[in-house]
Amino acid sequence: MMTRKDYVETARILAYVSDKTHPAVFSKMVVDFAEMFAKDNPRFDANRFYSASNYKIPSFRN
Repeated sequence: MMTRKDYVETARILAYVSDKTHPAVFSKMVVDFAEMFAKDNPRFDANRFYSASNYKIPSFRN
């Protein structure tokens, strides 16, 4: 089981690469990590992780 420290460090690394990675690749990495962490810990807060990772959830408008 991963700990909060692991989640925080992963988010820190992702935030660092957020502007150095293609947006589609970055999005896939962040979402995949969030899904993995949520499976590991039902109390994992994906929205908090997204914010800490500097990930902006895309909004699709017509």
